[in-house]
Order: sequence, then structure tokens, then C-alpha cells
Amino acid sequence: MKNLFNTFLILLLVGCAKEIEEPEPFEPLPIGSGCNPKDICCYDLREKSGVYDLFSSWEFAGFQHITNGYETLDDLTCLARIAVFALGGEDYDNVFKITLQFSKEDSKLAGCQNLDAFNLRTFSNKITGCYSSTESGNLVIVAPEIGIEFIPNNASNTFPVLGFETDFLKAIESVESYEIKSNKLYLTSKDINEKLLFIAIED
Repeated sequence: MKNLFNTFLILLLVGCAKEIEEPEPFEPLPIGSGCNPKDICCYDLREKSGVYDLFSSWEFAGFQHITNGYETLDDLTCLARIAVFALGGEDYDNVFKITLQFSKEDSKLAGCQNLDAFNLRTFSNKITGCYSSTESGNLVIVAPEIGIEFIPNNASNTFPVLGFETDFLKAIESVESYEIKSNKLYLTSKDINEKLLFIAIED
């Protein structure tokens, strides 16, 4: 986390003139015991019992790399999350969540006739679009320009957030399939090695 934050400081100083302070230090928890609430880039990836499907509420955790059977999340998503957190007041009780919700209702957007709707909230955008899916795991997502609303914040023009928004939208628009394992949703995109990992939002 410390190394990630130092990298972020360099990017931020180049990308904008605003000064931020490092979040208060924390001690990592033992592996397998969940996340320290002060680590805003940590997600509890342990499997949880319950009934989950495509229509559950999902939070984006990151782009998942798999190397030699070892799973890790990307640095860029973490850097963008730190930027939004640090420049947004460092409120640990309201850390921003990237959320995705698929609906069973028809989309009202032009170009989405006979397709169901979805809603996606990223750091800087509110995206409404449409999709088609099959029980076998095929998934096609359409995000028309008319359905993308820019919602600026203090970190929107920093390099980490700009880079994340570009990469994330590209990945979403090229999704080909999905897989649900326990409380996790994996989206696979064309020509992108990493999977998009979402965690079910518990009520």
C-alpha cells in the first residue's frame, strides 16, 4: 500500500497541482482474515454462502491478473481509488464504490430495442446501457454515448482516474462472457487478459 501511494503521489503531482496527505498508516491483517478497514484497496475475497445471480448488486474490485495460479488485482484501480478518497476528504465511512446492476426491465435508450437495461457508476461517470445474456454465460454489453453522464469530482482530472475510466469503459464495452462463483462475478472481455472482478454487495 505504501509503495502504491508513493507512486500515486508522483502521478498526482504531474497530473494536477492539488496537494494531498497520505492516509493514516495501518497494520495489515493476517492472510485469510479479511481486510483492515483502513486499507481502501483491500477486498475480502473469501467465498461466502448465499444465492447470487447476474441480477445481484455488484461492486467492482479490480482487474484480476492470474499468474502461475496466483491471483492479484491491478494497481491502477487502487491508485484511482486512492485519488478519489484522498481528494474527497478521506472519509473511511463512505469510501466510493464502483457499482453495477443488471435489470430485467427493457432499456429505454435508442439503439437498445428489445434489450434489458443496466446501470453502472464509476468514479467519474454514470452509465446506463443495455445488454443481452444467456444462461450458458454469454454476455454482450452496449454503452451508448447518450447513456454516459460525466459526473466530475476533485480527482476526475488526475492521471490514475483518467486512465482507469478509459481502460474500464473499453473493457466493459468488449465483454464477451460472465461467470459467477460464490459471491463473485467475473467478466471476460475480448483481447483483454485480465478479468473484471466484482464482489456481491451484501444487504
